[in-house]
Amino acid sequence: MVQQEAVIVKNATKSYGKGQSVLNGLNMTVSRGSIYGLLGASGCGKTTLLSCVVGVRYLDSGEIWVLGGNPGSKGSGIPGPRVGYMPQEISLVGEFSVNDAFYYFGRINGLDDEEIETRQRFFSDLLQLPPADRLVKNMSGGQQRRVSFAVALIHKPELLILDEPTVGLDPILRENIWNYLIQITQQEGITVLITTHYIEETKDAHKIGLMRCGKLLAESAPQKLLERFQCSFLEEAFLKLCEAQNNTLNNEAERFKMEDASSNVLCQTEYEQTRAISEYKEVSKRQISRLKIFKALLAKNGLQYLRYYSGLIFAVLFPIIQILVFIMAIGDDPKDLKIGVVNDEAGTCGYGSNLGNVWNDEITCHFGNLSCRFLHNFDDSIATQEYYDTVSEASQAIQNGKLSGLMYFNQNFSETLQKRIEEGTFTEDSDLLASEIQVFLDMGDRQIGLFLQIKLFERFLEIYEDIMKDCKYSPKLADPPIRFEDPIFGTTDLNYADYVTPTYMLTVIFFLATTVSTALIITDRSEGVWNRSVVQGVKAEDILLSHVLIQSISIAIHTAMIVLIFFPIWGLECKGSIFTVIVLTFLVGFCGLMHGFIISVMCKNHTMANYCSAGSFFPLIVTSGCIWPVEGMPEGLRWFSYTLPTTLPSISLRGIIYKGYSISESQVYIGFLLSTGWILCSFMVTILGVRSKSS
Repeated sequence: MVQQEAVIVKNATKSYGKGQSVLNGLNMTVSRGSIYGLLGASGCGKTTLLSCVVGVRYLDSGEIWVLGGNPGSKGSGIPGPRVGYMPQEISLVGEFSVNDAFYYFGRINGLDDEEIETRQRFFSDLLQLPPADRLVKNMSGGQQRRVSFAVALIHKPELLILDEPTVGLDPILRENIWNYLIQITQQEGITVLITTHYIEETKDAHKIGLMRCGKLLAESAPQKLLERFQCSFLEEAFLKLCEAQNNTLNNEAERFKMEDASSNVLCQTEYEQTRAISEYKEVSKRQISRLKIFKALLAKNGLQYLRYYSGLIFAVLFPIIQILVFIMAIGDDPKDLKIGVVNDEAGTCGYGSNLGNVWNDEITCHFGNLSCRFLHNFDDSIATQEYYDTVSEASQAIQNGKLSGLMYFNQNFSETLQKRIEEGTFTEDSDLLASEIQVFLDMGDRQIGLFLQIKLFERFLEIYEDIMKDCKYSPKLADPPIRFEDPIFGTTDLNYADYVTPTYMLTVIFFLATTVSTALIITDRSEGVWNRSVVQGVKAEDILLSHVLIQSISIAIHTAMIVLIFFPIWGLECKGSIFTVIVLTFLVGFCGLMHGFIISVMCKNHTMANYCSAGSFFPLIVTSGCIWPVEGMPEGLRWFSYTLPTTLPSISLRGIIYKGYSISESQVYIGFLLSTGWILCSFMVTILGVRSKSS
């Protein structure tokens, strides 16, 4: 009966980028119930080969058979619990305790809690593991590696793949590990495929493969290899094989390799013919409930979230700080402004003692020093008044940045204003000009200039109306020939903060969620936890969905905080349904979460992800209507803006808050539709991105 092989690799080729060949026609055979030592320098392709064996990556060409099936094919059980995998990196969650690591890997491999506890006690004694409550991030490198080794073995896999498991361990512990590996291969029939830098420690392996430049230079039992090359140490044999490969003159190594390769091909042919259906039956018995795996993922992500204390502080304090800064910084009238006054009629008005005169002799109304009345009522609530002797002197102060504007009163201001009222259309142009308060503003700062312009005009109308009352004229004479009635929506006293608030609310929650999710997948991948979980049969979709559910809690907290601060605390009045506001805000936060996942999938590291996140923030906030209405954009840019995740929802939110619209209004439900569409499309793009990373 032909001995069945655990792993067969035929003519394997794998390249990265253009012409960067990692595996180059490699052939390898690993027998069941044996220890196979894969040796080679860093960069020779060992890790890539192992990732293909466990089904995380795929060959460009060639074939791999593992435990009777092709990795990744239906019913093969690989990726899955049939294999135990310890990557070269630690590949553990830093927020895990020893206990958490055992429970996570035990549960995703189908063990119940009692089995996990039993295995944990065994490995704690065997490997001298740190205390069960010690966090991984607080362990030494050697302790982390021991825990990583233990969790790879917890479920007693048929095939155990170990990538540099003994790096950094003391010699006694390395010997204990090798003794245990020999024991499980002999007593339990487990197959071990191990890579190591310590070439001499593989003397206890049943077979070793010497790998260089993507090929196996030789594959044989260690003792047989030493005899073949008449060496005392495996390192010497490896050096001779390297020389033979370099010089291509020594055919001994090639002949030896071909002899082993021919026997391997024979084994492969017979093995392929006798791949047993019973093996697939064995796999079906070991299939694990997807729900159980998902619960383990939720527990893992929850622990990461709760034990990442700086992240929790950020999640709670950052939105509060952002909103409070907005409330204090946006919308209030500018303060500490200065405006120059040049009054040729009454000078400094006695610095407030001269308030002007208005009297009526029952025939006509008379004005005296009326400029002082205007100046007194303008007061410092708009801007602090500073007196100058000439217009040129005040203009120079504006040019030097000392003033925001100046007001000029002609020496005949009161007299000509009286003529203007009495003579109407017969008033001369010179008198009309002299009756005006001439205001020169610094419009280099447009917002301050517009503020002064509006406030001075409004205050002038109020004062002028009072003057008409003192003259016993109709106050309506002071009204301009246009009247703004009570608005249909909103109030006349809404300020810029009221306009910005709906968009700001959605922008804040969008980028809070983006900031959090941007790092999640990158962190899982960089720590190696993602691939290690996938090797054990965890679906990428389940990992992503578990992150989504855990982070949804964060979005719900942010939504509650934003709504609470803006409405009950700040006093923003919502004329529509507050529940609709909450739902829409949560949906936009969810859009931000998915936006961050796309960035996390597409970027290789945190630095690039942060660049992408910050780079997307500024165009989004500029085109969302937060700073300026979208109606002010060119038509093409406006339509592009409508497709962004915050523009239409902001218009919807403004309609709910200020107009009292319900979700049945098109202006409202279109924001809900856009948000839902963004979430679904982003989720699909993320899934496709995750899958493409595995190729």
